[in-house]
Amino acid sequence: FNTLQPPPSKSKLVNARGGDSKDQDSAVEEYSDYEQNDGPCERVPPKMDLLPTTRSKPKCKKGREAVKDVKPPTLVEMKELRDTQNLFHSNLFKLQVKEMLEELQLKAKYSEFTERWIETFSTFTRQMKDGLLEHSKLEVPLRLSQKASGFIFSRPTREPYLIGAASTGTLLGPKIVVDVALEMPKECFHKEDFLNLRYDQKRALYLTYVVERMRESPEYSQDHFAFNYFGNNPLKPVLELTPAAKHVAKRLQVRLFITAPLSSFKAGRFVPWNNNIRPSYFSDDWDDGQPLPSTQHYNSSVLFDLTLSENQAHLEKFFKGKRNFQDGLLLLKVWLRQRELDVGFSGVSAYILASFIVYLNQNRILHQSSSSYQVARTVWNQMANTDWTTGISLATGSAQTEEVAKYFDVCFLDVTGQYNLAANVSRSLYKRVQAEAKLAVELLNDMKTNQFPHIFMQKSPLYSRVDNILKITNGSSINQMLMLHSEARFKYDYVNFGYPQLLRLLTNLLQKGLGDRVNDILPLETATAAWPVETRPPDIGKHIILGLILDPDHAYNVLNKGPAPNEDPEGAAEFRRFWGEKSNLRRFQDGSITEAVVWGALKDPPYKKRVIVRQIVLHLLDHHFQLDSEDVQYIAAELEQVYRLTPCFKIARLKTKPQLDQETDAEAASPHVIRCYDELARQLHGLDDLPLEIVSISGTSPVFRYCEPEPVLPQARLIANRMHTTHVQQVVIQLGQSGKWPNELGALRALKTAFLIEIGEKLEAQYRIQWKITTEGLMVLKQGFCFMIQLAHSKELALVKQSVTERGTTIYVDNPTSRALERQHYILPKVSGALHSLHQTHPAFGPTVLLAKRWLATQLIDDGLWPNIATELLVAFLFQQRHTPQPIAAPQTGFFRFLQLLSHSDWKSELMILNFNNNCPEHELSDLEHSFRSERHSFPPVVVTTSYDQQHAGRLWTSDQAPSSLVLGHVTRLSREALGMIESSLMSKVLRFVRPAQLFRASNEGYDLVIQIRPDVLPNTLCHDHGSPFVPFGQPNFQMGRAGVNCLAKIVNQLRSAYSDFAAFFYNPHGGKEVAIMWRPSSEFAPKPFKVNEVQSCTPCDNEKVQVLKETLVEDFKLLLKDFYLRIVTPEELIRQQKEHLAPKRNLNSNKKAEKTSPKLKRKK
Repeated sequence: FNTLQPPPSKSKLVNARGGDSKDQDSAVEEYSDYEQNDGPCERVPPKMDLLPTTRSKPKCKKGREAVKDVKPPTLVEMKELRDTQNLFHSNLFKLQVKEMLEELQLKAKYSEFTERWIETFSTFTRQMKDGLLEHSKLEVPLRLSQKASGFIFSRPTREPYLIGAASTGTLLGPKIVVDVALEMPKECFHKEDFLNLRYDQKRALYLTYVVERMRESPEYSQDHFAFNYFGNNPLKPVLELTPAAKHVAKRLQVRLFITAPLSSFKAGRFVPWNNNIRPSYFSDDWDDGQPLPSTQHYNSSVLFDLTLSENQAHLEKFFKGKRNFQDGLLLLKVWLRQRELDVGFSGVSAYILASFIVYLNQNRILHQSSSSYQVARTVWNQMANTDWTTGISLATGSAQTEEVAKYFDVCFLDVTGQYNLAANVSRSLYKRVQAEAKLAVELLNDMKTNQFPHIFMQKSPLYSRVDNILKITNGSSINQMLMLHSEARFKYDYVNFGYPQLLRLLTNLLQKGLGDRVNDILPLETATAAWPVETRPPDIGKHIILGLILDPDHAYNVLNKGPAPNEDPEGAAEFRRFWGEKSNLRRFQDGSITEAVVWGALKDPPYKKRVIVRQIVLHLLDHHFQLDSEDVQYIAAELEQVYRLTPCFKIARLKTKPQLDQETDAEAASPHVIRCYDELARQLHGLDDLPLEIVSISGTSPVFRYCEPEPVLPQARLIANRMHTTHVQQVVIQLGQSGKWPNELGALRALKTAFLIEIGEKLEAQYRIQWKITTEGLMVLKQGFCFMIQLAHSKELALVKQSVTERGTTIYVDNPTSRALERQHYILPKVSGALHSLHQTHPAFGPTVLLAKRWLATQLIDDGLWPNIATELLVAFLFQQRHTPQPIAAPQTGFFRFLQLLSHSDWKSELMILNFNNNCPEHELSDLEHSFRSERHSFPPVVVTTSYDQQHAGRLWTSDQAPSSLVLGHVTRLSREALGMIESSLMSKVLRFVRPAQLFRASNEGYDLVIQIRPDVLPNTLCHDHGSPFVPFGQPNFQMGRAGVNCLAKIVNQLRSAYSDFAAFFYNPHGGKEVAIMWRPSSEFAPKPFKVNEVQSCTPCDNEKVQVLKETLVEDFKLLLKDFYLRIVTPEELIRQQKEHLAPKRNLNSNKKAEKTSPKLKRKK
């Protein structure tokens, strides 16, 4: 018999990253050969986990017995293998998609309830009788000039039917909305009901009559009824019914639409170029010789109802029984909903995406056998590359597509060839959907990391993808603006609905004024809230929120240059008219004389340039629409004041050249430190007669990568042979190779110290630089800045790792000391350089880190609980990974996304990889992800790794204690709370944005004790401080301490090292003067048996047991702190004491003031 190798297991063909394509092709060929083999001895059943490397010679008898259990792979299995290799790139991605689709499947109880409800409602409609709507208790869900009465109701001749997702089998939670259509009979309409909203009025009255009869019926008497506007369109009221059934009431809602048959009116009445709103409706005078304006958007609103039955029948026929297309549409709906691109009047609905799938299938771009993943991928790819502005159509042989497209921003004709499915979609939002689709395809093509969470799982609301936000919510100002500046054709087209007119008016003005400063201007909408059926419908469209996506290369230019009057007088006149008094005639260095608008100086700091767009927008609104600043809110850079220099510190007392601005901030102060460091580096390279040449010099402090949240000012001084400063900048130098370094660790470090002393002496001799040697390195004072120079040598790292076994063998093993030394001297300089380069590429990176660090510090999260470098790397992850079509241009937006990262990330399965300069090859990334998922328990709670620390991957920047699982959960809750405050204030109709004090001041709730430190011991922060959560503002203290000494951090570290088993300690590292204490659970203080190694802080109690008492711990705290603290009390008691302490001072001051100002008291004296 011929011996055959057993077939490879299918699980071995596809590894965690998709495997090698060559190996998979060969494996597939083996399967193919096996299918065609008819030999007398079959293969061994594929139950073996490992592939044998040698050929075996099984007996024919066993082979004949095994043939009963072995089946060749089917075509479906072969197709799955090829799809995994060619499409998914990763078996993990495929499994995640499959699991998500399984979770999205609708439960049977909802399907069964929907079927029963439709049957019941059909019976109810058949029993309805014709009648007169008169004296109704309900309000008609359409804003009419007078209350309607005398409407004659005709019983529907067609039974209600499912539409939308319920019809196509693609219902999606968490709130399941079942759409039902009820068709008005043709007899309800007269010949000219298409004019002047007569159809819409009858539709609203018909809905009111049906709801009134339903409320009278016992079947629906317990249900909750409410009206709402479909798609934020005031001409499309619908009924939202929440069933009373307990098993579905929380998650299911029925939405009732009123429609009409297509034959109700002539088809030609609603073509885009026809007018169906006459001037008489608005009581306008119209010249008979002038053509009436077209009402294409109103016509489309009516056609939505008339064509709904045909379109829904077409979609239902296509999707029915096709699980692959249904699942593909579900994937697209999840993607669309996570980005909030389907919300509001101008949103791209899932109904449009379902129709686009049918369109692609009709044009043979999507095959009937396409998988759900292929459906979603093809839709994204085609949407990114198809131009809907010129028009596409579902109708076969439609000849008027291009003609219809002239009347809309986006055109997608339905199956009848009459209705534009995308009639209300704005051009800017359509471009945004295109950009998001293109990004999704790029993420799918990225084979290095798993992009499933970024496409489907992470919520990315639209407000977090824009850089600046403009809000106009004053109704009277909007009415005045529309009345004076909106064209009549738009008033007729939208039937005087203000929102789309306002959107078009503002978008055109801002795009013309901002030009290439802005990439996109997007409408930010929220769905209208439902209202009770007994109340009058709300008046919507009287406010607007726009989001501006800036171009970082041009947004902050200080000049708008216009045409030259002598070359283009008409253009210059138009430029002056557009910009008003801001335009001036200027001469430039090239000799040209042109009109120009100047918004600032080239030497302005970044924080001033970031508000240039705000100046332009507010000027345009004031000049063209006469909008006052009180009627407009422009949200940009409000939170950046938290890292600005506090006004309590007077910068004028520092004699510096050039003189610093009082409004400077940490970002503007960083370049001064970097320039001083560059000069010091040049001086170090220029030292004469050094024993070894200085090879490299690297700055590793956060200020060198623009990540220091406190302003670093040139105020360091040498007082009494001691260095005093607020910040010490770390510098690492490496020397050339030499074989004369000692082999003993102590001797090597002594020689390093001697070398640093010689460097200090030569710096003093050649450049008159003051220096002082310390145990950590050489401390240098230059131009008011303090630098700590450390010497790195590879031999020291090897000696630290060196250890001797019991057998006398020398081995080199990593230990905490060696990891810290390697991180500080070798890895951190590379990461610091990479982050510096990232800031040069994305100038918003540094300020975003400053906001993130300030927020964590003000929430009493210090470096011991959450490492500062971890914050920098997480923000760098946001900037390095392409999760948005455009890079972040505003630090405030970057901070919003940082909070979203903290709030919504699944830290148990998220691996943050920063592959700087693509140094890490793909196979190493694959191995790292595999190791992370298979050995997750060995990694810290937050795993961040870079391409420079692969040997310590995921364990160098964070640890099990920093941040711990408890701290991570605490920070996650804080970020969700902050994000909720931001979102509610951004999308609110009120002109207010969250104040920095609301975000950057911790709550005083949840803490058991507070240790108040003496104010004169600790200096205040130089940042703009919004106060302590426990005590009011006091007298600021800006005295500089000894260089490198942080008293409060030292105190807290001692407390944590001694008492971390019983309490958690929190403090603000940026000028905080209180330590908040939170006790561990009560089980830690319960009596326990006496053990010699567990008697710390214990007190004897009954039954020969010991117990930890909180009172004893407080006494220990007092003994440890000695003269550093004022009091240790509860937060409530501390606040009460502060109030009592301040109350007499206020009374005394007021009495003295009264004595000084009262003439009668003076006469008595």
